[in-house]
Amino acid sequence: MKCCNKDSKDSPQAKVILGRLCYCFKYSEDDFKSALNEGKETELIEEIKSKMKDPGCFCEKANPSGNCCLMDIQKFIEKSK
Repeated sequence: MKCCNKDSKDSPQAKVILGRLCYCFKYSEDDFKSALNEGKETELIEEIKSKMKDPGCFCEKANPSGNCCLMDIQKFIEKSK
């Protein structure tokens, strides 16, 4: 899935928010912990992917790393299991 413009080095740096995993749609570590406890982490990821299509993501501006959050989310899930 194509997410964001990878050539966003000139974008202003976004502010890091402690516990935030998805900056575009404001999902937190706590959201994913709850989803994991309920066995619904896949559904939450699919919800994000759906929102990435419509209305669309803006990771290059919202995420302090300038990258798509999905890799960070996957790492968090693996670490939390």
